[in-house]
Amino acid sequence: MAATRPITAVLAALGALPTGCARFSEETTVHTLAVPGAAPLLRETRVVGAELEAQWEQRAAAVEVALFERRACRTVTRVPARREEKTVRRPDAMIFWEYGLAALALGVSALAFARPTAFASSTYDSQTGLYTRDPKTGYALGGVFAAVGTGFLIGGIVDSVRARPRTRVLDTTVLQEAPVEPCEPPVGPASGRAIALVVGARTIAGTTDDAGRVRFVLPPDLLPADAELVPASLRVPAARDLSISLVPPARAAAAPHTGVVRGGAP
Repeated sequence: MAATRPITAVLAALGALPTGCARFSEETTVHTLAVPGAAPLLRETRVVGAELEAQWEQRAAAVEVALFERRACRTVTRVPARREEKTVRRPDAMIFWEYGLAALALGVSALAFARPTAFASSTYDSQTGLYTRDPKTGYALGGVFAAVGTGFLIGGIVDSVRARPRTRVLDTTVLQEAPVEPCEPPVGPASGRAIALVVGARTIAGTTDDAGRVRFVLPPDLLPADAELVPASLRVPAARDLSISLVPPARAAAAPHTGVVRGGAP
């Protein structure tokens, strides 16, 4: 019986080879939830949109423009939160082979220990004239299959533990955004902005003052004297052109030509 122990140890090691060898597919889901009742860490108001408004008045050859910005704001609050990462691991079919081979090997081992003579060849005893069976072979074979079955069972248990879902919770922060609403104040002068009056191929440049106002003087030959309305535009960098109209200076001298236009983003 002692001679079979090395063989049993080797086969036990072979049975333990598949330990933890199943492959896994992983799927991770992340949920971030604000901590109920937690005090905000930071609150700020951000400008998320703006619209230019130009009011112009033409008197003779002078065009005065008042440029304003209509801003939309959003209040953003940073609050403590919990980030939960849940990883679900799914083993492949190898784990079922591990449990199946373990059941088969342990079943053979149990049978060998229960009926050891069933696994031994018969020997004729000339002295007694009887056939005998040595149970040592059955016991040795039972030990071998017990070791192999134990190895496969350990592999299945290890892979089952590795297949358990894992959840990790981390402290983090999230931003909570309020609805967009007009800023306070909603309208302000677009001061210090470069602006140009464009009439056909001619461009007259200017810069708004602290009140968002700028004054352009039209050259005498810029507008036809017999024209009704002359299309023009106000060009502000990083914004769409604002379309306006002009009239001959003689007409504007008698009655101011005014208008309001909105559009573009500063």
